[in-house]
Amino acid sequence: MEHKTVIEHPVGPIAADYTGATRVEMQQIGTAGAGGRPSSLRCRWSVSLSVERHAQVGASLQAKRSMTRDDVIKGSSPGWCSARLRGIDSVVEARRDELRSAMMAMVAQDRDVILVEADNAHAKQRAG
Repeated sequence: MEHKTVIEHPVGPIAADYTGATRVEMQQIGTAGAGGRPSSLRCRWSVSLSVERHAQVGASLQAKRSMTRDDVIKGSSPGWCSARLRGIDSVVEARRDELRSAMMAMVAQDRDVILVEADNAHAKQRAG
């Protein structure tokens, strides 16, 4: 996932590029049942979202930031995790809009951070 935006600032427009990546974590819980007994095997899974931001104001300021949000999507399914990977990938793909919304919320929260970084860099340039 990618997102590009320009933020107006007194120093000049700030171009910010965001790149999001997902990570699926799985945890095997329960036990396989003995012959003729039901199994309690389940695969508990969650999807985390990592967003990398590269911002630039002119040629003078370049700022990078990494943000992570855990458990954007989570669920469980019966059986072994190794057998459920494709099914989990399908669920993640079907809920791509939810991941995009989470990324956009992270972008919105990052706006104030970018402005502070630009203010600080501008103050250092004037002082230095």
